[in-house]
Amino acid sequence: MSAAVLSSLLDRLLYRHPFEGRSARRYARDERPAFGDLDDRLLDALVSDEDVGSTLLDLGCGPGTFARRAATRHPHLTVIAIDPSRDFAAESPLPGVTVIRAAGEQLPLATDSIDLAICLSSIRHVQDRAQTFHELRRVVRRTGRLMIVELDPAASRTRIAAHADHLGSRLLRRAFGPLVVRTAPTAADIEAIAVRAGFARRSLRADPIQPVYILELA
Repeated sequence: MSAAVLSSLLDRLLYRHPFEGRSARRYARDERPAFGDLDDRLLDALVSDEDVGSTLLDLGCGPGTFARRAATRHPHLTVIAIDPSRDFAAESPLPGVTVIRAAGEQLPLATDSIDLAICLSSIRHVQDRAQTFHELRRVVRRTGRLMIVELDPAASRTRIAAHADHLGSRLLRRAFGPLVVRTAPTAADIEAIAVRAGFARRSLRADPIQPVYILELA
């Protein structure tokens, strides 16, 4: 089986679904912490002192790790965390964060209501990426920004190990590189979908530590 066929198969069978039940608990406990200080480094790039009064959307928020950190570091922000998972949306209310259960394909938000948006390791999990980007284009103001942070199939072994070595399961550590990172959508594929929805690239860079790329759009 070729790498492309395997990637497409895993994408359809495993990854275009929300985390529910046991998988949600495992992700929150064993997987999400492996991102280390990535949240803080992303906030340094995404939020500046000029963003006072801004509204931040964390789409595919998972257990609310990034949203909680954003609200803690920048209490002036209005933080909205959205996830389709019953488990994650049912989390205890986060201080300074509005948590909503919804799919990316149909955001319960007003048009032109978001200044800053982020999809942190979540865009690969939506059922319809094209429709999700169209919804993001609707809600993100033309003066706003969208940051896509996704696992980078071109990541070096060193960057993969920086994440895999901190996963809470031996099986996950072994499978993370070949079955999770290498099968993720490329930056070029994601950018192409975003451009068709009306976004334009601001920047694209590889994180120096974690096996993710960071695509900034406007």
